[in-house]
Amino acid sequence: MYCENCARIVEKDRCPFCGNRKLRNPEAKDPCFLTEQDFVSSGILEDVLRQNGIPFLKKNVMGDGLSVYVGPMLDRSRFYVLYERLPEAESVVNDLFAPAEEDGAPDPDSADLPFPGEDEGAEES
Repeated sequence: MYCENCARIVEKDRCPFCGNRKLRNPEAKDPCFLTEQDFVSSGILEDVLRQNGIPFLKKNVMGDGLSVYVGPMLDRSRFYVLYERLPEAESVVNDLFAPAEEDGAPDPDSADLPFPGEDEGAEES
């Protein structure tokens, strides 16, 4: 179902984001919320969506006035795409921002590595 207030696809009879009960079936040209990203990620996503020919609408969360005051690096952007392109756009977002899959390799941050200056295998006398 589609919530016109939030421009989100929801699976219940009530929107969990705004509480709207007046939901309807989505239409192909309905703008649908895709994701919200920080300043840097927004630029990356914008570029990749353009490369894939996916039309989108980008709205800054803070607005231009506040963004100018605090700086664009603190702003976030919400992306909307047409319902008919939503699955394709979601795939792009998942490919770009999904955490890396575990490949069974040990995490270098958690490995037992010697501290600088320690000799491996050296015994104290």
